[in-house]
Amino acid sequence: MSEPLRSSDPSRIAGFRLLRRLGAGGMGVVYLGRTDSGALAAVKVIRGEGAGDDGFRARFAREVELARRVESPWVVPVLDADAEAREPWLATAFVPGPSVAEAVAAHGPLPSRAVRVLGGLLAEALDGVHAAGLIHRDVKPANVLLAADGPRLIDFGIARAVGATALTTDGSVVGSPGYLSPEQARGHTVGPPSDVFSLGCVLAHAATGRPAFGTGGAAAVLYRTVHEEPDLVGVPEWLDRTVRRCLAKEPARRPSAGELGEFFGEFAVGRWLPEGLPALVAARAARVLDLPVPDPTAVAGPSPVDARPHPPAAACSSRGPRPVPPRRPGRARGGSGAAPARPRARAPSRGPGRWSPCSAARATPSSPPMSAGPASPSTGTTQDARRTVDLVLRTADDHGTAAGSAEAAARLAADPDVSVVVAAGTNVTVPAALPPCTKARLTVLVTRADSEELNAVNTTTALVLRSTRTLGPHAALRYLNRVVQPARTVVVHDLATEVESLPTVRITTVHGKLDSETAVEEVAVDEDFSGAARRIAARPRDAVLFAGVSPDRAAACARALRDAGHQGARIAGEHVLGAPFLAVGEDWRIGTGYTDASADSRTKEFAAAFRARHRGAPGPWAAEAYDAVRFAARGLASVGDGGRSTLRSELLRGPWQGITRRVSFEPTLQYFQGGDDSGGFLFRVTAGAARFVARSDDIGKKT
Repeated sequence: MSEPLRSSDPSRIAGFRLLRRLGAGGMGVVYLGRTDSGALAAVKVIRGEGAGDDGFRARFAREVELARRVESPWVVPVLDADAEAREPWLATAFVPGPSVAEAVAAHGPLPSRAVRVLGGLLAEALDGVHAAGLIHRDVKPANVLLAADGPRLIDFGIARAVGATALTTDGSVVGSPGYLSPEQARGHTVGPPSDVFSLGCVLAHAATGRPAFGTGGAAAVLYRTVHEEPDLVGVPEWLDRTVRRCLAKEPARRPSAGELGEFFGEFAVGRWLPEGLPALVAARAARVLDLPVPDPTAVAGPSPVDARPHPPAAACSSRGPRPVPPRRPGRARGGSGAAPARPRARAPSRGPGRWSPCSAARATPSSPPMSAGPASPSTGTTQDARRTVDLVLRTADDHGTAAGSAEAAARLAADPDVSVVVAAGTNVTVPAALPPCTKARLTVLVTRADSEELNAVNTTTALVLRSTRTLGPHAALRYLNRVVQPARTVVVHDLATEVESLPTVRITTVHGKLDSETAVEEVAVDEDFSGAARRIAARPRDAVLFAGVSPDRAAACARALRDAGHQGARIAGEHVLGAPFLAVGEDWRIGTGYTDASADSRTKEFAAAFRARHRGAPGPWAAEAYDAVRFAARGLASVGDGGRSTLRSELLRGPWQGITRRVSFEPTLQYFQGGDDSGGFLFRVTAGAARFVARSDDIGKKT
């Protein structure tokens, strides 16, 4: 489990932006970090006695150098380290999967095939560690992480090994009771056989669901480890003798890691995890990838932190009776409108546009003070006599630029009457609007933007009312699973948009949510898509997911697939919907975060009211902006006139059902929770236009 950063924690260490605490102990703190390119890392910072001991630093530097030589793919690699820092630190690759301990606790003992893969690959991992001159010293279920392509051994030879200044001398016990060897328990010098003993304990735990030397106090467990035989009831017959050899009390009687590898033999990993665990691994991966980036921490005195600016996002509302003149219908470049429940935002035509609104509403007490009733979509104020607040709309033009957005948000935030901002802008404008609102403790509701930058909103005053791009085009993925059901899906990863669409995000999204076999074709910035298209067309019925955000590049991919004779299903996300792609993307399915209000049965009443008021059909994001204002009104009705600083907390309290989606947030990380009614929608490109097909939860029922 992880926990938020504390006020005393740094926000950055060298090239790693810190996101969460993964754990802490006598040796220091382990953080979850992210590089500027998006790679995740476990960053271990040594504090206390070790940080001030020159001998410790020398050993730390030596073991880091040795650890860099470990070549096993089943051991997490060292990414960077600094033994000379004020507080020495080490960063290793982070595996966003559950540990063996978590998996067994949640799903019970692993089946024989999974145990065989686990044993064989961990033996190979230890063989690599020992060949590099290291001893792990703390092989246990919590230090073995599960991934779809095999286990990973973490914390080898560094974090635990340097946990005490007298680490390499006799008399020091490093490890976890129940999994450390008898010689460790006695405080004697340890070698590679000690790791083999621990591996035997891990395999017994994985196969039976319980520790080989029982539970209870540390002293009792250590006594049983040294003097009693292990409890191996339930260990499969084919494994029993090998585990008993690993758990021999005398180190010389145990097999080496290399011998264990020979026992387990060669095998194909394939789908090695039992039923239920792949979903757990995928969910953990998606959750970690979607983690927000906290605000930089202010640290007194010298610090290794190179803090970044506050992460961005935006949206507002205001209090006070000042009237606002109505806006004329038309396309809003910088402001969206919405009175108590009725957004007056002008949506763009289909495809990308410069519609980057930031709108604010003022809430004034209404009489009588009863529960707020539903608002009429045809007027600028709430029509129900039971309402407790009236909202008045203000808009601010951001001119389609980040600088304009920041300036507009600052003006809204400076107005004490403003209670909440609805930000319906783009991935360029919305992040820039967040800092001024955060500084003013002004709640921001984000409707349209889906940048990974907005994953940081749990440390701001913003809430994102949709799934970000991290989770992928949910409706299109569901279409493949429920309707197409291909034997294989090829992810075409467009490296030209790598900065905006991290490859790890896209690939993890696919592996976690597609039922089919998955392959990846990477296309470089200076490449066209003809080579990838020819390879894909060799299996013409394979499905294709375009993982990119450029309409021009998506158009090039679509043309190449068409010319190569590809016949399978083709899907992409909403960012490809521009004129170049629409001209050539016939029959592609597109997953979006917005609906067609005129075609969606649950939004038709809103669409009719919109047309009556504005003499035109609502475009993309109009219904979503409408929901955002209704959601804000629900919270303002509860917090009353003093709601600026408490509105966000009120909105996080429970789920709310709008006309476009169900809005709810994960209670700890506070990110938008997707589900069957997650606000995912499917469109189909037909005759040069994207036409609404279905809501995500209806796919397979109506298509």
